[in-house]
Amino acid sequence: MRKIFFLITVLLLITIISCKEKEQPPKKLLTYVGGYAISVPEPSGLVMTQDNKGFWTVSDETSTIYRLDNEGNVVQTIKVDGFDFEAITLIDDTILVILQERTREMVFLNTSGTELKRIKLDLEGELNSGPEGITFNPENRHFYILNEKKPSLFVELDEQLNIIRKDTLKFCKDVSGLYFDEANQILWMLSDESQLVIKTDLNGKLLEKINITIPQPEGITLSKDGRNLYIVSDNKETLYVFKVN
Repeated sequence: MRKIFFLITVLLLITIISCKEKEQPPKKLLTYVGGYAISVPEPSGLVMTQDNKGFWTVSDETSTIYRLDNEGNVVQTIKVDGFDFEAITLIDDTILVILQERTREMVFLNTSGTELKRIKLDLEGELNSGPEGITFNPENRHFYILNEKKPSLFVELDEQLNIIRKDTLKFCKDVSGLYFDEANQILWMLSDESQLVIKTDLNGKLLEKINITIPQPEGITLSKDGRNLYIVSDNKETLYVFKVN
């Protein structure tokens, strides 16, 4: 009788402990650290500088590239010929690439402001629903590009800038920012309308969604050590900082 009572007691304890573990709230994937107001009208797109001591962003209002320090202060500006620039990435410590939405062009410049070339992308659709995100994979020298909506597209370009993949994305209302995470071999995306940070594999397959409350998020990047995530808001003109858990 005592053995039966002991076994029942043990089973009850295991059940209680198991229930308590299930009741634990899920671990937050991102922890908000703070934000910096930046003197950039309608910033769109974000990438860390090569030395990890600041950021590059672009304004679709002023057709200007801005270099920021780690606290969001403007330390350099580069005026670009054109309008409606929506995304930016870095190839190395001297070459930047930005996207012009309405003309569907990739514009290559050096960090001194000299334009090197322009490439027109074969992306159709409404003028104001074009390319919104770009990032570069230094391992295979491929570019990944997001078309905002109507339709939302994930596009991959090879080293010769030929489109080798073009897939429709259906896991959010739109896409507005993109970053290649070299350490984890994944992509971080933003959705403005769905208010999401999204993780996918390098084929654009959904891995995870994280809800955020940032209004009009249009640029995303990671610190080189992967510990901090940065998002820039277009209408708030603010750089938000998150710890990656």
